Amino acid sequence: CMDHSHTAPDGDLLPAFLDARYAVFLPEGPIELRPGRIFTTQRAPAGTPWALLTAHNPRGVARPAGHNAAAQARLLAQLRDTGLPCWPGRNADANGKHAEDSVFTLGLETTAADALAHAFGQCALLAGRIGEPARLRCIRDCWPGPVVDTPFVDWVASDVAHPRSP
Repeated sequence: CMDHSHTAPDGDLLPAFLDARYAVFLPEGPIELRPGRIFTTQRAPAGTPWALLTAHNPRGVARPAGHNAAAQARLLAQLRDTGLPCWPGRNADANGKHAEDSVFTLGLETTAADALAHAFGQCALLAGRIGEPARLRCIRDCWPGPVVDTPFVDWVASDVAHPRSP
């Protein structure tokens, strides 16, 4: 049950992430992902995991364009090394004043997506499975705001974001 009486200094952060515009540019045309919205595609069967990730502005701190571009290139290289299909994306705030590049991938398991987001200092990522509602996954030790029980939001513990090496 959500307690609406508690408002933290960063109380606007979660609504901002939930209201953001998450676009993916597939060859058949752009699609918009939203937390809680079911995503389907002919590119993969129902149940296939997907993730939308960025490496821009780690820990929510604005970085120079060159720093963001270099970090995004490292993220893309890591995803390409997996051999999984990737397409460009764009994450933008609801009013369109801020936007950053992202990358959409099919087949990346959620724990691996969480680990990548954490490795690049991200507060959150969008992830899910084909045919199921998209989920905003907040990386707890990067998230500056309060943990709020919210539909379609998962709070990822720091130990989950650090998988043990084989």
